[in-house]
Amino acid sequence: MRGPGGLRAVVPLLAASALTAGGCTVDVEPLDTSTIGPSAGASAGPSAGSATESSTGSSGTATAGSSTGATARTEGSRARDGQRKERRTGAAGKVPDAVILEELRRTAERIAQRLPSATPTVLPTDVDASTNRGLGYRLMLDFGFEEAQWRYLDALWRRESGWNHLAENPRSGAYGIPQSLPATKMAVVGDDWRTNPETQIRWGLAYIAARYGSPQAAWAHSERTGWY
Repeated sequence: MRGPGGLRAVVPLLAASALTAGGCTVDVEPLDTSTIGPSAGASAGPSAGSATESSTGSSGTATAGSSTGATARTEGSRARDGQRKERRTGAAGKVPDAVILEELRRTAERIAQRLPSATPTVLPTDVDASTNRGLGYRLMLDFGFEEAQWRYLDALWRRESGWNHLAENPRSGAYGIPQSLPATKMAVVGDDWRTNPETQIRWGLAYIAARYGSPQAAWAHSERTGWY
């Protein structure tokens, strides 16, 4: 989901059995053939002869059988309707605020230790330093993740939000670059979580570190389930 400027990104819904796009995963039920009645010749029994015999010799029995079959189909349909639940999307796991803050504290210590001999970060050639992706790459290194983890973090947040800090899933309410669900979880990092990409990225990296240990593991979970 990408949206320039102040535009809110809307996640497209694709027709498939279980697709994820821009942070929104939707289950599309296959055609339920059990609720479609059989042909007229087969509705009363296994053969045309049996159907004629049932209708002329024991109409009450045939009616009861049809009613029982219809009831069974109705109950089965209701059961399937009850099982239809939209899958979670975005950063939907539960991580206590205290754990998020601890990850941020450790990051601050790493940065402080590195400052005396810090050298400019060399970004990948396809990453613009002035973009949210550029900021995300630098902050990922600050969090202690290896450069090799970038491909997974980039893929994860490209799919979730397109690195758009104003992206919002209109169905679930997941918000921002990491698609925090609920969005207010990011407030533990800063009150400006709605508009500040750095606040969102810091929360997202702390969340990934606390829950999965690495962007690679978070990406693998997202691939399996549609959320992380």
